[in-house]
Amino acid sequence: DMDAPVDLNRFVLTMTETAYAQVKAACDGLTDEQFFSQPTTDSNPIAWLVWHMSRARDVITSNISGENQVWVSNGWADKFGMDAEDVGIGDSPEKVSAFHPERSLVMGYLDDAHEATMKRISMIPTEQFDQPVVYAVGDARPVWRALVGMPGDSTQHTGQIAYLRGMFTGMGWRRRAGWARSATLSAY
Repeated sequence: DMDAPVDLNRFVLTMTETAYAQVKAACDGLTDEQFFSQPTTDSNPIAWLVWHMSRARDVITSNISGENQVWVSNGWADKFGMDAEDVGIGDSPEKVSAFHPERSLVMGYLDDAHEATMKRISMIPTEQFDQPVVYAVGDARPVWRALVGMPGDSTQHTGQIAYLRGMFTGMGWRRRAGWARSATLSAY
């Protein structure tokens, strides 16, 4: 029904799914050199941005749902050789430059964290929206604000990833990848 209001869960699910599809499209066909390249020593590479965005989604939605982060429960921290607490917030340029896990790990964690994120968001009852929750690794805020903040953060990182992709492969990649006609936009 076009006149019915969209609930917060559906809005966040749609934004989250869209960003995920756009990140997958932006990473498709990149060489490892492009995936890990930093335009400057103070810039984040695509690989790190994909990992960090996935970590933030995993942390935020696990904090809301009370479920364990898949980063820990599915062994990703061990596979990456990183700490369970690593999220990427405040990482030094040296730590970002040293981030070179297998590409399959980065993309595998993206997929696993996305699946868990979508499941968790779909199960949040509206009665929980006003309850406080820790947002990522910082302040407590109502669940509804955490839910609104997460796709905003994802959109920012998706834009950074797309910009870097364009720097490396030119502007036409978006058309070739079907960026504008993402089927996920109509999925909800």
